[in-house]
Amino acid sequence: MRLAKANAKGFTIVELLIVIVIIGILATIGFVSFSSAQNKAKKSKAQSTVSQVKSKLGEYYVDNENYPDDKDAVVTYLNANGGTSTATEFNGSTNYTYAASPSGCDNSTTDCTGYTLTAAKAYWNGGASDSDITVTP
Repeated sequence: MRLAKANAKGFTIVELLIVIVIIGILATIGFVSFSSAQNKAKKSKAQSTVSQVKSKLGEYYVDNENYPDDKDAVVTYLNANGGTSTATEFNGSTNYTYAASPSGCDNSTTDCTGYTLTAAKAYWNGGASDSDITVTP
């Protein structure tokens, strides 16, 4: 009795392996694109947060003729003046730093006349050519 191989249905192992390799390549491309989009979104969020905090610090300066002496004072001001979501983002992440200047100012004996506000590039996995977001008044 003869077996009819010409009428056999199904895929060969080579065909299945080719499909698996193609799916793997497409999944890798998709993952890299998704990861890149996430990093861009995080950087945009950091830029927005820094911009909003800078704006609120300008209001603080107009009201007090100095800047807050530490990050906690900035967060307190943000919470009290309608910047609750910004305060939560700014305070909840160690990737944001605030340093009043001149060094050692406390607004009781020495007014804080400036500041440096920084969002670390580690927050959005910035590459070697990327840098922290830093603003000063």
